[in-house]
Amino acid sequence: MKLTKHTDYALRILIYSALQPQDRLISIQEVTDVYELSRNHVMKIVQRLGQEGYLSTVRGKGGGFRMGRSAENINLGVAVRMMESTIVLVDCDEPVCRISTSCRLKGVLADAMSAFMAVLDSYTLADLIKNRNELSGLLAVG
Repeated sequence: MKLTKHTDYALRILIYSALQPQDRLISIQEVTDVYELSRNHVMKIVQRLGQEGYLSTVRGKGGGFRMGRSAENINLGVAVRMMESTIVLVDCDEPVCRISTSCRLKGVLADAMSAFMAVLDSYTLADLIKNRNELSGLLAVG
C-alpha cells in the first residue's frame, strides 16, 4: 500500500505543526519552504485539516494555522482514513475480474489492509514527535 501524496503531506504538516509553540500561527509559505511542497497542495491540505478540526485556521492578513487538537488526540489511523479517498488494495470490479466469484485474494488483501490500519490505529501524532529535539533541528523549528 502506498499512501497518496495528500495523506503523506497531511501527516508532515501535522508533525510540523505539533512541533510549534501552541499559540504560534504557521503560514502556508513556511510549510511550502520547509518541505519544498506545492503551495496549492499545502493550501488544500490545510483547509481539509482545518475542516476536520485537526488544525485551527485564521484567515486574512497575518493569518495562518496552528494545531486544533493536541497531538495526543490525533490518531494516525483516523487521520489516514480521513485523508484517503479509498483504502482498498485491489478493485476487483475494475475491470470486471473473471475469477472474482471464486477468488480469495480480495479477502487476503482485506485482512492485510486491516492489519495495516490496526498498526496506524495504535499510534498518535504525539508518538511521531517523541524525538522533538531532533525533528525540530531538521525542520529548523525555533
